[in-house]
Amino acid sequence: MTKEDGIGVLVGWSSRDLGPNIVLELQTFGKDGWDAGDEPEDLRLFLTRSQAAVLANHLLQVSGAQRPRQRRNWLRSLFP
Repeated sequence: MTKEDGIGVLVGWSSRDLGPNIVLELQTFGKDGWDAGDEPEDLRLFLTRSQAAVLANHLLQVSGAQRPRQRRNWLRSLFP
């Protein structure tokens, strides 16, 4: 994906824990890359844990998904 295109698709991702930071690895195809049989482009982003949490919350909101429910321990289940 070139800077002129600015349009692509996300085809894969992974993350690595680096203690106080997280590396988010994204694989993308540019607008013409898929049809040309090119390999996906790799992008690595270094995020603080706070940035990762804000990004996760934003993606949940825009996707319309709900946050996972927190499991209640036995003590909390006694006091609703």
